[in-house]
This record gives sequence, C-alpha cells and structure tokens, in this order.
Amino acid sequence: MVQNIVNGLSLGAIYALFAFGLSIAWAGLNILNLAHGAIFMVGALTAWLLTEVWADVPFVVVLPAAVLVCAVLALAMELLVFRPIRHRARDEHQQTLTTVIATVATAALLIAVAEHLTGGQPRALPQSLFEVRTFDLGIARITDIQLVILALAAVAGPALAWFLGRSLQGRALRALAVDRDMARLTGVSADRLSALTIAVTGALAGLAGVLLAVQINAIEAHMGETLLFKAFAIIIIAGVGSIGATVAAAVVLALVETLVAAYWVSSMRDVVVFALIMAFLVVRPQGIAGRGWQRA
Repeated sequence: MVQNIVNGLSLGAIYALFAFGLSIAWAGLNILNLAHGAIFMVGALTAWLLTEVWADVPFVVVLPAAVLVCAVLALAMELLVFRPIRHRARDEHQQTLTTVIATVATAALLIAVAEHLTGGQPRALPQSLFEVRTFDLGIARITDIQLVILALAAVAGPALAWFLGRSLQGRALRALAVDRDMARLTGVSADRLSALTIAVTGALAGLAGVLLAVQINAIEAHMGETLLFKAFAIIIIAGVGSIGATVAAAVVLALVETLVAAYWVSSMRDVVVFALIMAFLVVRPQGIAGRGWQRA
C-alpha cells in the first residue's frame, strides 16, 4: 500500500507539472492549447536526440536544454499562431475556436515530425543519461528519479503560486484575464505578457516530458496525448487557474489510478477517471477552487 502511494505521488507530480501550463494559459489568456501534449513530447524527444548526437551528455545539460527548446517552441506558437489570431479575430468566440483548431494542427505537425525522427517506434534513453538507483526505506522503495520529480514539483508549485499572486507580471496576467481592455488602459502589454506566459507553459511541459521519459525510459510520438486527457481531468476537478487545487487534483488522480491498477484492473483506470470527471461536472462544475479568474 505504501509503495503504491509513493508511486502515485511521483506520478501526480508529473501530472501537476504538465497541468500547470495548460491551466495558466487557459485561465490567463483564454488559450486552450491542445498542442500542449505535443510540446511535452518534444521535451522527451529533445532529450533522446541529444543523447543520439552526444552519447555522454549529462542529465544536468539535457534537462535545461529540453526545457529551453520547449519554451522557445511555445514562444514561436505565440508569435506565429496565437498573436496573429488574437489581432485578427472579430470577437472572442472566433478567437477561441480558431486558436483551438490551430493548436490541433500544430500538434499534428509536431507529432508527424517526431514519428519521422523516431521511425514511428518507441525509443529508449541510454541508461548512462540517468542511472536510476533505488533506495529501500523499509516500508517502501523510492528511486532517485522519483525524488528529483517530487523535488522539482515541490519547487515549481510554490514558485508559480508566488508568480501569479505576488509578482507584477502575475498580477498583470490576472488583471488581463478579468478585463483585457481595462488592463491595457493601466499599461499592461498583452503581447509581452502573453509571450512570457506561453513560454513558461512550454518550459513546464518540457520539464514534465523529460522527467517522465527518464522515469519510464521511453519516448514515443504520441506520448503526450494521454497526458493531455489527464490534464483536462485535473483542471475540471481543480478549477481553472488554481495552482494549489491543481496539485491536489493531480495527486488524487494519480493515486486513484495507481490504486485501481494495483488492487483492481489496470484497464479500469480511465473508466474511473471518466467517472470522477462526470461526478465533478454534475456536483461541482466549477471545480475545487472555483473558476478563480473571471474574464469580462
């Protein structure tokens, strides 16, 4: 039982890191980025490509490099996709619909490139990149990569909460979400703030992608699609834009999946997730924390 809880916590940390970016972009910029899963995959793909080019590349180089690549990729999406749509859309409804379609197309493009580079086959990372060691705690065992995942999530969560609640840019983002026109009148640059926010969401997706790839020792072109579904479940349970509730929902979801797989049937995990989503949509559609950021 304790071992399953440990495994569920590390999986929940991955879910939270991934869901943070999707939730922030949705709450602050009204961008439902369905390419978020593909960016997550690019993080893992970058790690694999680096090991192919440089066999002895250390993990401390691979991780920030992949995070940077995903941040730049997300920024490119903002400059080439989101910003032109935002400026040309007649109204918010058209902007939302066009953005969703554009992110689906972008995701398909990234997945196609990944399939070409990997030959359409799952690829393993070399063991030399991160030699996973297991520590016996008596009542459970934990690996060093799980410790890294938990530590990074423990840093990222409070850092994001501080950024959104205390920093000038975070407060500006919240103001932009509440009333875009009023925020502009107070000197908030929607374009600069959007660029910063989207880059951060890409970095978080890349971070989660590398960590999961190292933990399971595999990358695959479609690996982000399942996680995207899980992120939507987390956001529905947590409420859009809440960092604390996102962490709680991610951990609960991961623990439920782990325990269902351990004590019932692994194929029933998604059924249970769907049941949780339906329950929250019926009982509390605004999620644990409510809607949080109200858009005018």
